[in-house]
Amino acid sequence: MPRCDHIAFRVSDLERSIAFYERMAPARLVRREQHRDRWRSEIATLEPLGHSDFRIVLIEPRRVSWLLALLHAFVPRQARSHEHLGLACSSRAELDERVQAARELGAVVANPPTKLPGREAWVFEVLDPDRNALEWTFGPVHD
Repeated sequence: MPRCDHIAFRVSDLERSIAFYERMAPARLVRREQHRDRWRSEIATLEPLGHSDFRIVLIEPRRVSWLLALLHAFVPRQARSHEHLGLACSSRAELDERVQAARELGAVVANPPTKLPGREAWVFEVLDPDRNALEWTFGPVHD
C-alpha cells in the first residue's frame, strides 16, 4: 500500500501560517516557491521535525486570498468538513508540550486535551490561523 507523504492546506496568509506550523507542529520550512497558475499561488513546504518522509504543504492563492480569508472567518469549520492533520505523540508528556505551545501562541483550541472513554487515549485539537485543524493524539485512538 502507498504511504502517506504530505497534507496540503489552502491558507489566506502564508507568512502567518508558516510561523504557526513552525511552532505548533513543530516543523521547518524546506521550500518556498511561486507557482505559475492563474491564481498566482505561493507554496510553502514544511517538514515536521523527526519526519523526513512527510511534508506539510501550505498554498496561498494570492489572487483570491481575501475570499479565502472570508470563507474561513464566516463559515464554521464543521460546515466545510472535518479534515485535519493527525499527529501521534509518543508520550503524554509530548502531548502536554503541544498544549503548552498552543497556549504560548494563543492558538484557538477546538478540543482541549480529552481522555477518550474506556481507553488510555487522549486527543487534543487546535486550529491554525485559517481554521484548519491539527489534532494530536496519545494512545490507541483509532482501532
